[in-house]
Formats: sequence, structure tokens, C-alpha cells
Amino acid sequence: MSDEEDYLSDKFLVDLSKTPQPQPKTYTQRRQQALKEGRLKNLQNQAKSRRQREQESREDGLSKSLFERAKQDNDAGANKALGIMMKMGFQPGQSLGKPEDIPPTDVVSLPDTPRPSIPEDSRSHSQAAETRGEKHKSEPLPLNEWTGKKGIGLGKRPRSPGASERIAKMVKMAEESKQENFRDRTRREYEERHAESRLILAQRTCSNLDEKAGITFNVLWINPNITETIPSELINLSSEPISLVPVTEGSSEATRLRNQMRADALVPLRGAYDDDEDDVHDRSSPKAQVQGELAPETVEEAMHFLQLGPRDRLNLVLTYLREKYVYCFWCGIQYQDEDDMGQHCPGSEEEDHD
Repeated sequence: MSDEEDYLSDKFLVDLSKTPQPQPKTYTQRRQQALKEGRLKNLQNQAKSRRQREQESREDGLSKSLFERAKQDNDAGANKALGIMMKMGFQPGQSLGKPEDIPPTDVVSLPDTPRPSIPEDSRSHSQAAETRGEKHKSEPLPLNEWTGKKGIGLGKRPRSPGASERIAKMVKMAEESKQENFRDRTRREYEERHAESRLILAQRTCSNLDEKAGITFNVLWINPNITETIPSELINLSSEPISLVPVTEGSSEATRLRNQMRADALVPLRGAYDDDEDDVHDRSSPKAQVQGELAPETVEEAMHFLQLGPRDRLNLVLTYLREKYVYCFWCGIQYQDEDDMGQHCPGSEEEDHD
């Protein structure tokens, strides 16, 4: 029997379990990848103008010397001028012209004869010329492009801004700041309304899960826009009246006053014929049912919770659902455990579920 392995052995089979499986991409990741590929494709297909092509070729030509270009292309024989210079003994990196002969160092003593006095200026000039003329230039002069007439007195002096121009500039800056403030305020109001609508649904889910777990009251059920969710014991125990309007950063006093007046507006009385509407309202929002008195810590926690904005309250409710019940509000699924949530839930934010 030979020592070779049998071709029917399991060693020749590919272990499919060890091959990494690609993770499914979310809609946001696929959209970002498509946008990136589209931008790269547009840049590749974009035709360059004649001016850009000339500028690129000019920069490419000036960045390389003729010797480097001939060395890269191996066309030294095709360039006649370079071939003649090579035959005459020129080497790249040397200076043009015949090198100067070094004067002899032997000095012959001569009889002392009176010499005419040489001015100091001419003597220093001759010494500088001798030291400067020892070496020739080994690199050609750089090419300076002509950018137009820029002589003395040809350019126009910019005018100094007057008072009228400064005032116009300040008015324009004030208008731009008002527009930016309006955009920010509009965007913030839209985000708060969006978070408020999501908060009602999240609180309803939280109350249902808490009731199944045997919890009769939770601070996260309280909604300042729905008075039925605020227990009467909380209002009686609190030393200060509960403000149903959350304090948002950047809101003015007039805006807070209007919101408070809207929250304190009178509602029509309900009679016996409104029983059906009451049942629907009770099913749509969690109703606080407190057995016994509330602890001072619960009252303080509720007061702080009511002062938060809609987005902060929504984040607290969603975090509570994920940590306590392993429930993702955006998926609408209660997972078995944290590992199951980590594998199937794309994230904790709404943008992750697009």
C-alpha cells in the first residue's frame, strides 16, 4: 500500500464553515457606496479643458530636465544636441565650458618696488569677483512665466471701505445670521415634533412590557402633553407646580410663554356620550396607576424627567427598552438575548434602520 492519501478522504473536502461569510449591508451603507462610485465615475468621465491640459503638460515638462527625460526614454541618440555634447565629454551634473586652470603655487621673489596704492573698495570688489568666479553654474536658470505688468504704479490701489459700505456689510451679516437662526429653529422644531410622535409610541410599548412584568408605575411613562399619564399623587406631593412645557436650549421667553399658555388651555368637558372616545384614548396612551405613596426619589426623578426635551426623553425610553427587555423600537422586535440583538439589529439609531 502506498502512503498517498485517498482521494475520497475528508482532507480533500473544502471546509465551508471556516470561510468568512459577508455581512449584509444596510440601506444607508449601500447608498453611500453607490454615491461614492458615482462621484468617482463622474471624475473619470469629466473632460478636462484645454487650459488644464496645457497647464499639466507645462508642469510635467518643467519638473524634469532633458537629461532625466532622455535617461528614462533611452533616446539619447535621437537628441542630436545631447549626443554632440556627450561626444565632447560633457557629463550630466557638470558645468558648461572649459574648467579653469589652477594657477601655480610657486612664487618667485621679486625686488622690492613701490606699488601704487589701491583703494579698499576696488580691492574688496576684485576679491569677491575671484571667489565668485571659481565655480560655474551646473543648473540652468529657472523659467519664470510672465504674469502681466506688475510694475511700480501700474496696479490700482484698493479703496478703503467707507462708512456706507461698512453699514451695508453689517446689515448683510445680520440678515445672514437671522436666516441661519431661522433655519436652525425650524429644523429643531421639526426634530422635536418628530421625536414627540415617536415618544408616544415608545411609551406605549414601555407601559405594555412593564405591565406584563408586573410593574405598576414607571417614570418613563409620563408625558407632559398627556395629563392622564401624570399621577395625581405626583402633583400633590410636589411643592412646585409641574411645568408641562420642557425647557429647550435657545428658546426665548415669549416662545416658552406661548407654549405654556397652549398647554394650560381649557379643554371641553366630557359627558356620558364620550365614553367611547375615553376608551380609545386610554388604549392609545399609558395611564398612571399608583398604589400607595410615591417615594421622594421617584418624585425628584419625575421632575427632572419632565424638564427634558422630547429627544432626550425618547433616548431614555429607548435605552430602557433595549437594556431591560432586549427590545428594539425601530425593529419592532423583542429579541431573545443581547447576542441575538447584536447579530440581527443594525444599531440603536433610527438612521441605522433606513
